[in-house]
Amino acid sequence: MPVQLLGLLLCAAAAQAEKVIPLDEREAPYGDRDYSWLNGGNRQPDSLLKWGPLVGSVFVDTYYAFQFSQPVDHTIFQTTTAPRHNELAVNLVALGVEVAGLNGPIGRLYLQAGSNVETDWGQDASTQRGQFLTLRTFAPVQQAAAGWHFHALHGINLEGGIFPSYFALESYLPQENWNYTHPFVSDFTPYYFAGLRNQYYIERNTKLELWLVNGWQTFGQWHETRAGGYQLNHRPSERLSLSHSTYIGKDQPTDPHAVRLYTDNFIQWQWLKGSVVKSSALAIVADLGYEHRSVRSSGFMAGASISDRVEFTDRWAACLRADLFYDETQALIAQLPLGSRYALPEKGAFLGGGLAATLDFLPSPWLLLRVEYAHRLANMPYFSGPGGITGPGGVALAAGDPAAATFTPDLRTSDDRLVANATLRL
Repeated sequence: MPVQLLGLLLCAAAAQAEKVIPLDEREAPYGDRDYSWLNGGNRQPDSLLKWGPLVGSVFVDTYYAFQFSQPVDHTIFQTTTAPRHNELAVNLVALGVEVAGLNGPIGRLYLQAGSNVETDWGQDASTQRGQFLTLRTFAPVQQAAAGWHFHALHGINLEGGIFPSYFALESYLPQENWNYTHPFVSDFTPYYFAGLRNQYYIERNTKLELWLVNGWQTFGQWHETRAGGYQLNHRPSERLSLSHSTYIGKDQPTDPHAVRLYTDNFIQWQWLKGSVVKSSALAIVADLGYEHRSVRSSGFMAGASISDRVEFTDRWAACLRADLFYDETQALIAQLPLGSRYALPEKGAFLGGGLAATLDFLPSPWLLLRVEYAHRLANMPYFSGPGGITGPGGVALAAGDPAAATFTPDLRTSDDRLVANATLRL
């Protein structure tokens, strides 16, 4: 009888142990508070597309943009979003699936198309180094990762693949941001990395990410050294989020001894909630970097933006943004599109900034309608003028054509544009 009783007790203890739920499942990271007001995150309810451990995603972003300089080639420069003037166009289409809930294996695959792919993924010149690494094969991949989730702390993820960048607050997906277009501090910093990502949820509302990547928004690497960095995000309350990131790498194609150090910092504060309006929140970004070079001048870069978004109701919201960016040696500012035979006319220090005003209407949680006006200035000719940046009459001519040799990109020191957008996301 005592032996039987002992056996029953052991079985009961084993059964009880099997019912113990890991801490990261009992207290899901960032799961106890409402962070839907944050810039750079999806404010929608949970996806409707679920099949067991798979969660699907459908993203369709269409737009109409009018640049007041009216470039003849319909090319809006400089921008990473909505780059075609006076056309009804598709900015980004993405289809994806994520794997979760398998008690270990995790991963995702998102495929993409659209003009936004050309302005970001399509400008990766590292694919020109060697063979078997081409824009044709990699640009359609927005995210691709495989890894493992560990039940330790409040969760640990280790993944390898192509990931969204941890820099400059804003998401690559315009729908997740307070404004449709991006400030310079986002346009000039990475939207993606290729390599390894390790996420540690140290506490329920504190995350540390460690990265080992090929380079600064590149699929490949320029030299025989990996780049790396980290991000620390702490959310002491439901209405405050603090982040600090640092990157170090060798990212000058022709200088193997050049080293880039860059730090990105931002604070988001929901300073008003549930009073006259549903919410009002402030986001401040401050970046500082330095690139040491051995064959050209070294220099500093710095950027900042400040935004305030007011949610009047569940359906209506508005945001105002101001930003500024300085690049002493043009190490980070976007050059003319990859493949252009032309170059920016000036190589001195760049100083630019802008203002943006955005109005949002959400007739449904799954559909976002936007209208935005943006104004930008720079200390040098940098934005598309009436003559465009492509070639005579707005067409790229053959290298041997005499007209191609005499063409000069028409660039101006100011830029005004109006954008209307509709985004469906499920």
